[in-house]
Amino acid sequence: MDIIVSHITALEVLRRWDSFKLVETSEAVRNPTLPNRMPTAREIKASLEQLRPLSGATLPLHVLVASTAGRHPSPKAVAHLAQRDLPDGSFFSLAPGVFCSSPELAALQMAEYASDLELLMLVDELCGHYGVQPRSSKGLVKRRDPLTSVARISSYLDKVGAARCAAKLRRALERARDRSGSPMESRCAHRLEFEPIRGGYGLEVVALNDPVAVERSDALLVGMSTRVRKPDIILLAPGDDAYARTPFRGVALDYQSEYHREEAQEARDINRRNELLAVDVKDYEIDKEHYDDVDYLDWLVSRIRSDLGIPEPCLSARSQATWRDRRVRLCRDLAAADGLHWTGRKRGIVMAGTADFKGESLPRLDARD
Repeated sequence: MDIIVSHITALEVLRRWDSFKLVETSEAVRNPTLPNRMPTAREIKASLEQLRPLSGATLPLHVLVASTAGRHPSPKAVAHLAQRDLPDGSFFSLAPGVFCSSPELAALQMAEYASDLELLMLVDELCGHYGVQPRSSKGLVKRRDPLTSVARISSYLDKVGAARCAAKLRRALERARDRSGSPMESRCAHRLEFEPIRGGYGLEVVALNDPVAVERSDALLVGMSTRVRKPDIILLAPGDDAYARTPFRGVALDYQSEYHREEAQEARDINRRNELLAVDVKDYEIDKEHYDDVDYLDWLVSRIRSDLGIPEPCLSARSQATWRDRRVRLCRDLAAADGLHWTGRKRGIVMAGTADFKGESLPRLDARD
């Protein structure tokens, strides 16, 4: 009998440091046969507890079955009724007879458990250069290449058709971003671009980590005149007239983690800022203290508007106060969407590895898992 892990369990597999290898090396593997029943506790112990991709996974495991008759209460597994006509590429192999939902299918499955903001942050993660990993020293694993993209998830939904939560996931795709480098980059981008009625600043974020060609400051030393910089967030001056007079052609905003406070990295960051400024892109930086301070971010956005020739909104004192309350709420709600707590259903889910997790998990097989 094939076992297909899904939902929360699939997400934990996809967040492993080696998940890209698991996805890539199983492309030619046969499609699974939807099982008629969920695995027993004995089968889980025999075939899944020693399976490295499931090391430390939250219990109960989430699995797919072909019929409602194959579902029953169990502390070790919870079964979900699978759609029978799922398109090719919906699964990849973890071991002989054990399969996992693809990144695109996992996003659709998690829409069942996630709030709108939680789902948006999850899509950013799956389409970005990181995975939330509470057992890592920095809480993240880094990826050279994203597991999927907004376009690939959208194309997958086209193939799936009228699936449960498909409309909810499509709404998230409208806001989601490719190539985010961290949850904080995504949070910054969404606070900048959300409409004021949702607590954002209503600015147009052009891209995350997009390449910008600059003139090298050390061109004479290295014998190369240009290089590519990739600011976290790029905003451009509005309007169709490319030659309109604005203080700057664009503004970059970079979120600075502890890594950027290392002495050698500080010098490289100064060089980077100067090279961007030389091509008329002003580069601002913030850290968590600035991000959490709504008044500071208000001031910074005011400077960005001035740099890009965007007029300040004209609001009454009452409207300003209401908008500020919404900005505070959005900041709080984005922080709560940490990828480990899922509150889209009446009974929320807390994943293994968090400080408030009180459930059970599969054994951890080694320190890196």
